[in-house]
Amino acid sequence: MEYIIVSSAEFTYPDLFDYPSASASIDIFAARGSYACFQVLLRGLLSPEVSISFRGLPEGVAPELYSLRSVMVERNQGIPEEERKPHWPERIAPFRVYDCLRTYDGTVDVEGAEMQGGLYVALKIGRDAAPGAYDFATIINGREIASRLQVYSVRLPEETLKLIVGCSRAPLETFHHLSPGTEAYAGMEKKYLLALRRMHQNMMYTDGIEAKEVGPNRWAFDFTGLEKMIEACQAVGMKYFNLPSVGWRKSWKESTILLHGRIPAMSYEGYCYLTQYLPALKAVLDRHGWTECCVMGVADEPNDANATEYRALCGLIHRIVPEIRLCDAMSYGNLHGALDVWVPLNAEYDKHRSEIETFRANGAEIWHYVCCVPREYGYINRFMDYPLLSTRYLHWGNYRYQLTGFLHWAANHYQPGQDPF
Repeated sequence: MEYIIVSSAEFTYPDLFDYPSASASIDIFAARGSYACFQVLLRGLLSPEVSISFRGLPEGVAPELYSLRSVMVERNQGIPEEERKPHWPERIAPFRVYDCLRTYDGTVDVEGAEMQGGLYVALKIGRDAAPGAYDFATIINGREIASRLQVYSVRLPEETLKLIVGCSRAPLETFHHLSPGTEAYAGMEKKYLLALRRMHQNMMYTDGIEAKEVGPNRWAFDFTGLEKMIEACQAVGMKYFNLPSVGWRKSWKESTILLHGRIPAMSYEGYCYLTQYLPALKAVLDRHGWTECCVMGVADEPNDANATEYRALCGLIHRIVPEIRLCDAMSYGNLHGALDVWVPLNAEYDKHRSEIETFRANGAEIWHYVCCVPREYGYINRFMDYPLLSTRYLHWGNYRYQLTGFLHWAANHYQPGQDPF
């Protein structure tokens, strides 16, 4: 068996065994309350069974162990061959990359003729661990690897960045074959939430509101599902919530925004719906003390086609419930003054920074997001054919430009016919 140690800031692949950060020893560091992480790639395995243990870890340091699992990157989307540059893309598709971690169970996923597999080791540093440099041993299949851990005296502070990544409940039924309302369903949902919270996510999209028309332009609402969802998220440490969007565009080319899937927002029927729904929602938020920790979407990613109606709808919502802050992801456009929390694409913020900063000067909050774009050279995104380290720089952008939130879609949404398991 051969092994190499690779930085946790570098993508690894089941068909490569040579990396810029590769080493024969382990040399890691972390602040207290954080993680010190590394990858171990193994080649020439005789079976998937791999043992790992540690000797001499300092008090207050606990290992979390994962097996690396590869996924397929089918194509380099949106990069014409003649425009490719170094690291853009990092690899030419198709290829497999170790993008997933599964809880270590004594085995690793073995792939290829070289019988290669890997481990991801995260040493959790307690907030009260003693600072210092510690030598210890990592033992894999009986082979002892010299290891050194530097624990710095600084403690990781509580998050000041609002971080939200979309998490769908659909996989619980589709892939885990669990039924809503069962103990098993709730237990698996909690595992998803804890995985997001482990990566410092502190904000969640919510759903669970039922609306029923009980007469002409008369509505009744049930917020039980929303209340249960927020309480479940709070139980794992989530602090902020993005309420369900009020409406949705009819199409990318039309101005109409629909409420409840079918009611034109600018119609009398839409007015009746909003004047019943929004006060009822606010009453629930006020009763639980949630109004301050929530924002609400209006109609995701407004564009030039619906900008006027979008601004009118935002104004109407503000008139009915001025206490609920409005927040949407968008490209820059004729939306000035509509929102309380602006979430431009990072490239759009860069190109229209002076204009967007006037929103902040007038009391708005500015975040940023990435999605299927930007895909142009010079802008960071989270594509799996980008260098892994570059994606970590997204939040230096938050810090540099005082962008107080980051949004990404999504953690566990899949294309039709895909089975991630």
